[in-house]
Amino acid sequence: MVKRYDTEATVQDILDAATRLFVEKGYEKTTIQDIVNALDGLSRGAIYHHFRSKEEIIDGVVRRRIPDSKYIELINRRTDLNGLEKMQHLLLETLFNKEVGDSYQLAYSLFDNPKFFMLYIMNSNEVLSPQIEEYIKEGNADGSLNVAYPKQIAEMIVLLLGTWFIVALFPNTIETFWDKLYAAKYMFDGIKVDLLSDEIIEKIINGMKEKEAENGKN
Repeated sequence: MVKRYDTEATVQDILDAATRLFVEKGYEKTTIQDIVNALDGLSRGAIYHHFRSKEEIIDGVVRRRIPDSKYIELINRRTDLNGLEKMQHLLLETLFNKEVGDSYQLAYSLFDNPKFFMLYIMNSNEVLSPQIEEYIKEGNADGSLNVAYPKQIAEMIVLLLGTWFIVALFPNTIETFWDKLYAAKYMFDGIKVDLLSDEIIEKIINGMKEKEAENGKN
């Protein structure tokens, strides 16, 4: 078999296998050897080439729940967007990015694991909060926003949208999902952050309908 040590596909293979094992056996009971056994022809050396420990592997699993930096950088480079619009695009990227969506399906039940959940919150705060803070400051400067306490508001946005809509933590029906969405809009409107504008909510509705249609075909 051709060695795939340096390919992105190898990393994704490792994370997919590890995610399935973490779901089936639990993180604590899964060993590196279990992950090796679940992979087609990869050795322990191949795994350690990319991840130094099981801790790094679960961190990689968590990171897939957050849009990759390349997508965030594309938003940052857009000169046609103001600060508010960049924040809205980041929200839509988080909701509908295919890579994030695919990994969510695999890792869904891991949110019941306190370690996974804590790592997810920490990673979300580390990656997304500073970015949203910058968008708020940019929006304050360009006039699209008028928000006090940019750092704290950014953290609050990540905490609310990053946890409250996770079905594994807060069980939802499709009806209560929309109730939550409009409740979140009501709150954001109260602090003058039009993150969930009527246009964005319409895009979310259409995106959810497309997802349902795709799932119906599979």
